[in-house]
Amino acid sequence: MIVLKCNSAEVQKSRLLHLFQLIPFIGMLILVFSLSACRQAAPPEAENESMLKVVTTIAPLYSFTKNIAGDSVIIENLLPSGVGPHEYSLSPEDARKIADADILIKNGVGLEEWMNKLIGSVNEVRGDSEKLLVVDTSKGVDIIDNDPHIWLSPRNAAIQVRNIEKALRKSDPGNEKLYAKNAADYISRLEELDREIAESVNKWEVKEFVTFHSAFSYFAMDYGLKQSAVIEGSPEAHPSPRHIAEIMNNIRRSGINVIFSEPDASHKIMDSIAGDLGLRMYSLDTLGSGDLGSGWYISRMRENLETLNNALGAKWTR
Repeated sequence: MIVLKCNSAEVQKSRLLHLFQLIPFIGMLILVFSLSACRQAAPPEAENESMLKVVTTIAPLYSFTKNIAGDSVIIENLLPSGVGPHEYSLSPEDARKIADADILIKNGVGLEEWMNKLIGSVNEVRGDSEKLLVVDTSKGVDIIDNDPHIWLSPRNAAIQVRNIEKALRKSDPGNEKLYAKNAADYISRLEELDREIAESVNKWEVKEFVTFHSAFSYFAMDYGLKQSAVIEGSPEAHPSPRHIAEIMNNIRRSGINVIFSEPDASHKIMDSIAGDLGLRMYSLDTLGSGDLGSGWYISRMRENLETLNNALGAKWTR
């Protein structure tokens, strides 16, 4: 029989980490049960009960939540900087964050399937009165081919912001007016970004592009662009020689002059295609991970827009 006591935080963490290394999922369940018990036993001062504890899964959601809530809630993000949602695996520390949270804000569209069992375990331990509020920010978004990259559309980002605002107002009615005002202000900035992008796209002569993987379908739909081909259909699917040949033929037929890679993607295939066809290669950030901050999302989207302006707004021929 394993007994976990609410001793010092360091002793508890050491024991839990050891259990995680021995038995992964059973360790996760033990972690949830023990943290839940300690959560109930801790004095209000230690747990800062006056503030909501919010966990976001990816950097864009952290940025959205920070703009709405400011310093009125405690916000933690699961994915560390430099680790994308497709490469992420749940750690004991992340399980602790979820077990201790009041609200879990996720992207949805299947991006976070890996934490469904943990959420179920957390809610089973807590009971009906203290269930974790899970916010699926994709609610209300028109989904394209189960593509989870909804945040790359500022218009979808505004929908995600509204879903987060609604959850915060429900959980913390004392700050309802603050959340409503901050959300409205941030949506105004997203709408300004949307206008900037639309005005830029209207000036482009080229409105067809090839990307490393299919992350920009929502962006393309919003602004009348065509994502004509993708090098890698999914993070798990390595492109076949036949697929590469089809993409190269498509590029030759369409007269596309540029292709877009990603900051953390392997450039070998992209370099080969660009070299063979005399293309310029640019990097577009999918914003799956990054620095945590309120201004990060809009700043990175504007950097992507600048890249697109340089690539698709420039007049040149091969």
